[in-house]
Amino acid sequence: MKAIRQARSRKTAFRFAGFGLLILSWSTAPSAQESRPRLYDVVTETDMPHLEENLRYAVRREKHCLDRHDLSEAFWMLGHASLQDCRLVKAAEDAGSATYRLQCDGGHGTTGDARWQFEAGRMNGTLRVRLGGKNMTFYQRITATPADVTVGR
Repeated sequence: MKAIRQARSRKTAFRFAGFGLLILSWSTAPSAQESRPRLYDVVTETDMPHLEENLRYAVRREKHCLDRHDLSEAFWMLGHASLQDCRLVKAAEDAGSATYRLQCDGGHGTTGDARWQFEAGRMNGTLRVRLGGKNMTFYQRITATPADVTVGR
């Protein structure tokens, strides 16, 4: 009789353990998927208000792999030679947004920030930069929507 109770309690323990693992896998699956980089259709609008009208605005469309939890390199303008010593450092993040501050090591006084909004199915980010020593500013705005990836047509 005692052996039967022990076997039943083991079965019950295994069932609860299996059920617990199942619930744990359900609760971690979405967050694991969110943290993986994903392919996006990216539209980047660059506005340089100090330039002449025909040079001040540009739009770039491309596909990029972005990780919502690290968007520090999403803005292509940060690869320009004039900003080679600058990088975005995450300042805050919550479920719906993230903010970064521009950190430059060259001592030239360039300042800026980036703000991201996360909505269902898309991300919107704005980089604002004020070049040090000059009264010149520029903005880059990114709209990223998940790319429609179809394989094997």
